[in-house]
Amino acid sequence: MSSKKKMSTRKLTVTGMMIAITMILSYTPLGIIPLQPVSATIVHIPTIIIALLEGPLVGGIVGAAFGIVSMIKAITQPSGILDPCFMNPIVSILPRICIGVIAGYSYKGLLFTIKNKTVSSVIASALGSLTNTLGAMGLIYFIYVEDLTERLGTAAGPVIWGIITTYGIVEMLAAVVICTAVVLALKKAIYKSEIA
Repeated sequence: MSSKKKMSTRKLTVTGMMIAITMILSYTPLGIIPLQPVSATIVHIPTIIIALLEGPLVGGIVGAAFGIVSMIKAITQPSGILDPCFMNPIVSILPRICIGVIAGYSYKGLLFTIKNKTVSSVIASALGSLTNTLGAMGLIYFIYVEDLTERLGTAAGPVIWGIITTYGIVEMLAAVVICTAVVLALKKAIYKSEIA
């Protein structure tokens, strides 16, 4: 009983902390990798970290918080050409829930099959980051490509796929390095009694 209570207390604490970090990264320059013409982001990293530490359900919850924050920010503080797209919860929230779910399940599956925390963390972090990029930008492509083409005055498709292939790679590399380092450190310090 006390073990279950301890687990749920830890889970709530770490989840709250990751949601708070997500909000800080969203509303400060800390969550931005400045590139031109748009910036890459590391705001998805807390979602991946919690998914690897606490599983896909908690990862999905933090991912939903990330999506809600990004939607609110797009509505209240629009600053880029893609912000109107992120006002749509299908674009802003759905892919962010999937980050935690996919990263969490892939980590569990990899850890079960290859039994190596480092390799499992690297691959699951990369998959979580790709889910963010491909999910959000893919939905923008399918829902808003015509509208963006009108606003840009040029074909939006190549611009969107250019963002996926350039910014997506930068974000994925950042996620792999940061998430793997943080997850392995926390596994040693806090989760040492657990296999996963």
